[in-house]
Amino acid sequence: MFDEFTLTIGFPELVNIKEKDVVRKYVKESIVEKVVYRDIPGLFKIKDISVTESLLNVIMEEPGQLIELSELAKELKISRQTLSNYLTYLEESFLIKRLYNFSRSRRKTERKLKRYYPTIISADLLFREDEHSKSRVFECLVVNQLKAEFFWRDPYKNEVDVVMTNGEPVPIEVKYGKTDIKGLIAFMKRFKVEKGYVISPDKEKTQKIGGKVISVVPAFKFLLVSRDRLKG
Repeated sequence: MFDEFTLTIGFPELVNIKEKDVVRKYVKESIVEKVVYRDIPGLFKIKDISVTESLLNVIMEEPGQLIELSELAKELKISRQTLSNYLTYLEESFLIKRLYNFSRSRRKTERKLKRYYPTIISADLLFREDEHSKSRVFECLVVNQLKAEFFWRDPYKNEVDVVMTNGEPVPIEVKYGKTDIKGLIAFMKRFKVEKGYVISPDKEKTQKIGGKVISVVPAFKFLLVSRDRLKG
């Protein structure tokens, strides 16, 4: 049923619909174009709608990417401030979500690079069969369902996909394929955390490494049981 939920992208209107073209048409016309061409211009009085669509496509094509504002602004041929504004418009329209690089210092958190995910998975990405696309879809779906606010990346490029905060930070890796816990262990040592999680499509086990407890949990079970408890 989790796989079926993935294919509907969370929209009840798409339940039991298997045709790729129908899903693409629904996402494009009923969601994306409606918000991009009608809601955003009406709310924010912007003139260049094509920039909004281009920016959204960049994020939908590669969910979870780190965005360096100056570089992307140059690529889109707009100013850094304009790009920042358009990202805010997309976020306030609930088409994308921004994750902050976790730190115990609020000031440091605000200063660091942000990671962006679409709240709606691209239908083109959804139906690709390569492992990279499947991994991106899985990660995007889990991040959105967790209502994640933070990820973590250090100067040595150790990373954790999601950091939930409920008193103490809870690190969570989202892994569709091979389970790599290097970043998870680095985070747990850095912030003195005793337990971390890996969300997988179907694996389930618990192991101890250097006194740290790593629980590998299937996505469907983790999302059903753990989200509200972790967020308090």
